Amino acid sequence: MRSVKVLSVFLILSAVMFYFGGCSTAEQTTAKLAYQQGDYKKAEEEFMKETKNNPTNEEAWFYLAMSRAQQNKVDGVKEAIDQYRKIGKNTFSTELTEAWGTMYDRGYKQYEDGEKLAKLSKDQDAVKKFQDALVNFDIAYALQPDSAFVKDNVSALNGRINTILVKPTIDKGVELEKNGDFGGAISEYNTGLAKVSKGSGAYEVIIYNISLANLKWGEKLREANPDDATYKDKYNAALPYLEELTTSKDKDNKLNAYELLIQVYANLGMNDKAQDAIKMRDQLKSESK
Repeated sequence: MRSVKVLSVFLILSAVMFYFGGCSTAEQTTAKLAYQQGDYKKAEEEFMKETKNNPTNEEAWFYLAMSRAQQNKVDGVKEAIDQYRKIGKNTFSTELTEAWGTMYDRGYKQYEDGEKLAKLSKDQDAVKKFQDALVNFDIAYALQPDSAFVKDNVSALNGRINTILVKPTIDKGVELEKNGDFGGAISEYNTGLAKVSKGSGAYEVIIYNISLANLKWGEKLREANPDDATYKDKYNAALPYLEELTTSKDKDNKLNAYELLIQVYANLGMNDKAQDAIKMRDQLKSESK
């Protein structure tokens, strides 16, 4: 996670002063009063009426986005802020930057609180904090889509949440492996696999565990009956997961995948691929020195 210091953030989302003047409509005046009073639902309703009647009202679109931000309506924020930008005046650029800073700082604080709870093994409370942080990061990203690192934070947090949510499943699978129940362990891992996003850190942990359990199962079958080639079925079951892991962005995951692939390819008679896997493993080891 990357923290960003935002100077002079006035918490514009919760305390903003409007200038009442000019030709404000009844809807806009009502919306502004509701916003100042903290009735963001009412403010949203009235700003929506105003934008419908006056679709080029830049101020109404901007504060419609702010009203929705206070209600954690990520998609609604994006819709309104996109309409604000289409008008092209960018009158509220300063306020937009301040709002972005408020949402980002709020999300980062919730992330830090979640990590503290995770260290205390209060996993469910940690997940709740992380989910709250995600909402604020998502809103910050909607307000400033060019803040790519916020998108990275969203991706990292999703992976963190997935890891915590599937931890009980992984722990149970590992325990079953220790007791020699490899089929039961793989079943548990597959349950966890259905709960995570493909390509996430948690996903890669689970498919590695599935692969390893299959290899252990295969070895157990071969030791019990060396003449029975059934053990190769377990190596074949591990193969696609390990090959998928070789594309991981995590170098350790790639290295672990190649370590196991050497064994898998050799046992399946794929000698050329086994030699290639050895070369890739050695290359990754030299790069990490």
